Amino acid sequence: MLTVILAIIVFFSGISLGKSIHNTILQNHVEIAKPILEVEKDSEIVITEDNKTGEYTFKVKNYNTAEEISQVDLQYYIEILGEDIDQSVTYELYKENEKMELEGNKTTEVKLNKDTKEEHHYKFKVKYNSEKNTVGDIIKNIQIKVHSEQLKI
Repeated sequence: MLTVILAIIVFFSGISLGKSIHNTILQNHVEIAKPILEVEKDSEIVITEDNKTGEYTFKVKNYNTAEEISQVDLQYYIEILGEDIDQSVTYELYKENEKMELEGNKTTEVKLNKDTKEEHHYKFKVKYNSEKNTVGDIIKNIQIKVHSEQLKI
């Protein structure tokens, strides 16, 4: 009798047990911010016994030739690469005519801001002193690399 009464109460009380499965498709349209960092450079320089000094100029900018400006903040540093440069070759790097200190042949990090057109002018001065030359002819290439990184948004 008790079982019949409980079955009637459960049947008329509106309690129901069930399981449901839902499939939902989400679509998002997300644009990725465009980082732009360009290096505009002059032609190479050649240092010889006759031409003992040289200046190499270049620009680092956050816009391209189509005038698109970087949409993210960037930071960069400049590295001077030259394996086993002889003591007779010395060089200095200038940013906007102000000498930059090189630590381990690298500059400190420089920031380029987003949405503002910026360019930094650099001058790399190389000097050859033949009196300090101990190995005869020096045939070396010095490379300038710009390493960049996107900052967090």
